[in-house]
Amino acid sequence: MEHPILSHRFGLIIYLGFWFSFACSLFAIDWYFQNEAFQVALISSLSISLPLLIIAPSIWYIVRHIDVDKIGRMAAALHHIAVAIIMVAIWLSLTYLIFSFFDKDPNSNDNKPEIIMPYYWMVFMAFAIYDYIVMVYYVFIYYRSFKSKIENEADLKNLIKEAEINALKSQINPHFLFNSLNSVSSLTLARPEQSRDMLVKLSTFLRYSLDQDLKELNMLSNEMENSRLYLEIEKIRFGERLVLDFEIDESIKDLKIPNLILQPIYENAIKHGVHESLEPVVIKTKAEIRNNNLIIQISNNFDKDAITPKGKGIGLKNIMERMNLIYGRTDLLAITRTESNFVVNMEFPQNN
Repeated sequence: MEHPILSHRFGLIIYLGFWFSFACSLFAIDWYFQNEAFQVALISSLSISLPLLIIAPSIWYIVRHIDVDKIGRMAAALHHIAVAIIMVAIWLSLTYLIFSFFDKDPNSNDNKPEIIMPYYWMVFMAFAIYDYIVMVYYVFIYYRSFKSKIENEADLKNLIKEAEINALKSQINPHFLFNSLNSVSSLTLARPEQSRDMLVKLSTFLRYSLDQDLKELNMLSNEMENSRLYLEIEKIRFGERLVLDFEIDESIKDLKIPNLILQPIYENAIKHGVHESLEPVVIKTKAEIRNNNLIIQISNNFDKDAITPKGKGIGLKNIMERMNLIYGRTDLLAITRTESNFVVNMEFPQNN
C-alpha cells in the first residue's frame, strides 16, 4: 500500500497544512498566552514541530509492519507502546537539542531549556500525538482495504454477470443450430436445388453469431439483418406459409439492443406457429422509440386447433434473464397470448 503522505501530492499538501497549523499553535501559546519573547517563542515552536515533520511520516512504516489482524490487538498494543517510548524519546531529544542550539541567552542560569510547558506535559503531548497519528494511519488502512474490497466485489459481480450471460448464450446457440440444421435437412429432401442457398445463409448467420459473442449490445439494424437471414432460411423451407412483415423506422436503426436477443422469439414463432399450421402465418415485427426506450413487438398468429410441440422454454427464459442481467430490470419483457395470436413486447432502455 502506498504511503498516504509521500506518495500523493494532495496528501503531502494536507500534511504540511496540519504541521504548519500545529507549529503556529505552539508559537501562539508561547508568545501570546505566556508572554514569551517573539524569538524565544519561534525557536520553541520550531524545536518541537521540526522533529515531528520527519517523525510523523516515518510512523507509517511502523503501522504497516504491525499487522493487527495477524498478531492480535494485545500484541499490537504492546508493540506500539514500545515503539512509542522510543519515538517520544527521539522526538524530545531532538527538540531539546534544537532549542539548545538556537537559545544563546547568556543570562539563563538553568542548564535545561524551558520549552512552552513542563517536561512531563511534553511527554504526555508527545505520546498523545503519536497515538493520534497511529489512529489516523489505521483509519486510512482500513478505509483503503474496505474500498479495495468493494471494488473487488464489484469486479467479481461483473465477472459472474459475464459468465452467466455467456452461459445463457451457450444455451441459445445450440438451440438455434439444432433448429436450423433440421430445416436444412428438410429442405435437402424436399428441394435439393435450394439447399446450397440455404446453407450459405446459415453459414453467414453462424459467422455473425460467433463474431458478436463478446459484445453485449449491437445496433438494431445489424440484429434485424441477422434475423432476416434466419427468417429467409425458414421461408425457403415453408414457402407461402411464412409471411414476414417489418415496421421499423430508419431513424431508430442505430439504437442498441443485446445481441441475438430476438433470435429465440423468431424460433418460437416458427416452431409453434408456422410449423404446426397449414394456413399462412404472419410474423410481424414492429419497432419504435418511446420515452427513451426502444419498443420492439414481435407477433404471430397460430392454429388454435393444432397440437404444438412442448418445449423447455429455454428461449424466452434466457431472454428474461439476459435482460435482467444487462439492464437490472425484470419488467422489460411482456408476453400476451390470445386464442390465435402470440405477442412479445420488449423494452430496451437507451441510456446513452
